[in-house]
Amino acid sequence: MNRSASSAIDERSSDLVPAVRARLARFCTQASEHARFLNMLSLMEHIGSRKIMLSQGRADSKQTTLRHLAEETRHAYFFKRLAEKLARRPLSFSGSDTVAPASARAYMGRLDAAISQSLRSTAPELPYLYMSLLVELRAVWLYRLYQDVLDERRTGIALKSVLAEENLHLDAMLARLRAMDLDLARRLEDFGRIEEARFRSLWRAVEDAGAERLAAE
Repeated sequence: MNRSASSAIDERSSDLVPAVRARLARFCTQASEHARFLNMLSLMEHIGSRKIMLSQGRADSKQTTLRHLAEETRHAYFFKRLAEKLARRPLSFSGSDTVAPASARAYMGRLDAAISQSLRSTAPELPYLYMSLLVELRAVWLYRLYQDVLDERRTGIALKSVLAEENLHLDAMLARLRAMDLDLARRLEDFGRIEEARFRSLWRAVEDAGAERLAAE
């Protein structure tokens, strides 16, 4: 199922690959913009960690959930540290320091809302699991492309540990969903289409932000 889910996102997003790679390559040539993009990734990982925490409510958190929370928080720190190293100063999550922060928040918030609304009458754990699964699938898709570009540009930045943990999260989410939801395949397809639309909207904002910066120079 992990391979099948990854293949589905690869197929849906295949037309995006050239544009995403081109934008990532441009970031690698502009230290200040690269820092802002890394800071956007930090923001999204931070939002993800907060959503995991909020999803638990008063329930007893499983060890796997606590590990997921710790790793997402570490990813937020990882990207923030890289961003500030490039920028050579502390960075906030404001628009001046972050690429498309409003759109990044909208991606996470609207996807979460759509999944929660669809699953409002199901087991309380399902929205967290599906939200985490969809975001992890996108993260793996994007980070793989990003790592290829980083290697081509010889930046010395390595995402291999982040990718390894994201793949472990995928395995964990899928294993729990297989045990809990007989509608996994259908829901994964439906939610995958929603996520695709939300990511395309986010990436348009990333492209627009890059064009605006270039025009201002």
